[in-house]
Parts: sequence; structure tokens; C-alpha cells
Amino acid sequence: MFDITQADSRREWVDNRPVDLVWTDPPFGTGKLQSQGGLSYQDYEVKQAIDAVVRAIDLIPKSSKCVLAVLMDYRAVHHVCVELADRYEFLGEIVWSFGLGRPRQSWWPVKHNTILTFAAGPDARFDPSANPRVERLAPKPGYPSDKSAGSVWDKTLSNTDPERVGFPNQKPLAIIEPFIEAHTEIGDLVADPFCGSGSVGHAAISLGRNFVGQDLFIEAVRTTRQRLSEVDGSI
Repeated sequence: MFDITQADSRREWVDNRPVDLVWTDPPFGTGKLQSQGGLSYQDYEVKQAIDAVVRAIDLIPKSSKCVLAVLMDYRAVHHVCVELADRYEFLGEIVWSFGLGRPRQSWWPVKHNTILTFAAGPDARFDPSANPRVERLAPKPGYPSDKSAGSVWDKTLSNTDPERVGFPNQKPLAIIEPFIEAHTEIGDLVADPFCGSGSVGHAAISLGRNFVGQDLFIEAVRTTRQRLSEVDGSI
């Protein structure tokens, strides 16, 4: 089951069902026009982005085991972390490292985003077996050739990857699926108040979870509905 709605995440949440996981990739606060594949949208300024994500998360009804995962870049992530840590239990972060994008010449390159994690309920669920596996760089006799990933995940979604749907700033399923598997069970409800390209919904539906999402940008709603209709029909 999935439900996608156009709504302004700063002012309202359109569903009253308690959510078990919020995984969201909100506007970063670049203040720039973001575009790809003929689609474009105007990103918030930094203060708007901070207010929007905090307001959106506060409005979502949460189950007793609800977990929050919020992906942002350097512009607003630290401000959002401080704001949300006043409301929910901050439990750490995953750094997502990627290879796309031209390095800045005016300052140090920024080739990562940060995924903040919070327990929003007293019964927050975590299954450590969902942690991705990475190659063991120094093989040891009697040990497997891979091991659990650390807190830095390296994954690049190339511009020619078949996973691409032509939407700006699409995030790879590989950095979303482990959270869904670790923090929810089959039939649980996953939410994304800034659904964008629909990657969170795609991951949730593919893994047997329910999904509810919204976005202010109508093209995001259309893209997500189409994408999830195709995924839902294939399982």
C-alpha cells in the first residue's frame, strides 16, 4: 500500500496513521534552481530548509518504535541536528560518500551527505544484520572475506545507472534499504515528507512495507506515483 500527496511539508501532514520509520531527503538550502532531465525546482534558502524539515517531522504521527533518518548536506545538517536533538533521542549518523559532482576550487571539496538518526519512540527497533557488508581489506585466516560496514558508506549512483528516473538529486536505493530493513518489519509504515524522485517509497514497497509520502512539487508527486505504481505491480 502506498499513498502520495501534494502538500506543503512546512504546514501540514496529510495522513494520521502512526509511522514506524521516517526516511527523508529534504531540500538542502542551496537557494538554487535544481534541474535534471527536463525537470526543475527552486530549492529553499538555508533557513527555510531548516524550518521545513523540523516542522514536517514534528507533524508526523509516530509509533512507539519510530526512527528518524534525515539526509542533508553541510549547509543545514548541523542546525537540523541541534533542532531535532531537542525533541528526539539523537543516536548517531551515517556519512554517505559519493563520486559525482565537480570538486570546488574555492574551498575543500564536499563529496558526502550526512544521514542523521534519531529514536522518536521508546521502542525504537534496530536489526544489526541489516548493516551493509563491505570487502575486508586485510584478509585474516578464519574470517569471512567481507565485514559489516562502518559509519561511512561509499555509493555512487552514476548518471547512466538504470535506477535513474530523471529527477534532480535522486538518492540510491542502496543507502535507503538498510534503514528500512533495520528499523521496520514487513507491513510497517515508512514515510517521506519530501518524496522527490520516490526512492524511499520504491525501497519500502520492494521490501514489503507500506509507504506514505508527500511533496510540494507536483512533478515529484507525479514521478513518485508512477514509479511506485510500476514497483507495486511487479511484486
